[in-house]
Amino acid sequence: MRHTVIALLTSLLALTACSSGGTSTSTSSFTSSATAASNEADVVAWMDKVCGAVGGTVKAMSDEPNIDMSDPSKLKTGLSDWLATKIAAVDKSIADLEGLENGPHPKSKELVTSTEEGMGQIKTLLADTKSKLDSSTDATQVVAAFTEMIGKAATLEKTGADVQKKFDETGLGTAANKAANCKELNISASSAPTS
Repeated sequence: MRHTVIALLTSLLALTACSSGGTSTSTSSFTSSATAASNEADVVAWMDKVCGAVGGTVKAMSDEPNIDMSDPSKLKTGLSDWLATKIAAVDKSIADLEGLENGPHPKSKELVTSTEEGMGQIKTLLADTKSKLDSSTDATQVVAAFTEMIGKAATLEKTGADVQKKFDETGLGTAANKAANCKELNISASSAPTS
């Protein structure tokens, strides 16, 4: 169960920010190749920051919750503490993304806003689950809240797909393929636990 939620959320985060599966259009058309090269370098550097902002949450999601099934209070505390650190990581990613809305590409704000919305949905899922855990009175309710989160995480895949569509529409796939933090996110997603 632990691996399932981590894999789902990690895959969603990577998809949301920097996956460029498929075709992408040129970042823009330019009148001179020098201007094009300069602008492309700026866009790649900016994309690297966008992926870096999301990467903090991906890294935070890569650990497992501290689960002690033998003690219901420790189970609840372990999961609640784990969720609190994930919520803090998502908050930081969203704050970092807000500072990148005015990037060098004409559709910078459009892409960042879509990514922020996806991150916001992840935060809502985590915060709702934490609230249910914190108000639970027995281990059955704790497990039910965590299981519900796993079920809802699967529905977030559509959000990730929508953001990827936006990503492809903005023509930023080429820049992402050249940005180190974006490449690292793709590796993180492919190495996420699957069981």
